[in-house]
Amino acid sequence: MPPPLPILVLAGSDRQPGHVPGGLDRDDLLTGLKGAARLPSGRCLAGELVDRLRSCGRFASPLLFGPRRAYEGHVECEIVDVDGTLAETLARVREVLRSRFPLSEPAAAISCDILPTADEIRRLMEDGYDPHAGCGLWSQFVEAAPAEMGASAWKPSYRFLREAEGPLVDVYPGHLAIFRPAALRMRLLIHLLNLAYRQRNLSMGQRAWPMLTGGLGRLLLEDARNIVRLRPTALSVQVPFEVLRAYCRYRRKRLSVPAFADAVSRLFVAREFRRGRGGPSAVISVTRILSFGKDIDTRAELAEAAEGVEVYHGG
Repeated sequence: MPPPLPILVLAGSDRQPGHVPGGLDRDDLLTGLKGAARLPSGRCLAGELVDRLRSCGRFASPLLFGPRRAYEGHVECEIVDVDGTLAETLARVREVLRSRFPLSEPAAAISCDILPTADEIRRLMEDGYDPHAGCGLWSQFVEAAPAEMGASAWKPSYRFLREAEGPLVDVYPGHLAIFRPAALRMRLLIHLLNLAYRQRNLSMGQRAWPMLTGGLGRLLLEDARNIVRLRPTALSVQVPFEVLRAYCRYRRKRLSVPAFADAVSRLFVAREFRRGRGGPSAVISVTRILSFGKDIDTRAELAEAAEGVEVYHGG
């Protein structure tokens, strides 16, 4: 078995609820610290996930990023105390990675609000990640028809070609990522992930323009920094071009999952890492393990995820 990877559990607060989708009321949505929500078993959501991550055998002891006041005594792992926006949490992640781990080696990050079983985690790692373990960035799409998603059927799905010549399939974003910090444009990635999170629960068409305009200022800043360091730079041109090209192909129903991963690579993987590689530097696997696409945003989803969770007798 490959050596265990460091894994970072993102368990910050959700102070600004996302767009309320049609068919739901605002009271249906969970807000605040979703990872601290209690399951009927007595354990909090993040605590249950941490236990499953330990049990799967693929990761080192998890590090949970969230407010100590909410999680201390409720999760069996180290807590990195941070209480802010997603951008602030990810900035703290970057600091910890730089100070405690080899930046050229892979590390994993997972949202606190999904509940795959230990066996599902192992299967996704073996089938999805292990064949591409040398890449700079790996994640997954979950292939499913909306009717298969249970209480998560309201979430927006996206239509991609499974392969370059394959059929169109409905996919949902997965919530486990593995990356080599030295291979990524971390500041840019953190900023755009924060923008994407603000637009969560919206369709691709509704998200494209806010993402593009909201990211332009960061791109100009990154270009300025690179000019000072005498590095070649054109992010303020390259990134909008890649985003618009991928979006146009998506709208024409001609964007495949590998082509999208290639666009992600050109956007977020540093040129030095991409140069001379025999395989892709960013990979998005397609899985049928639905739990990785079922992030828990509503009370109904929390109740569905709690089914079958064993009673916990700890703190």
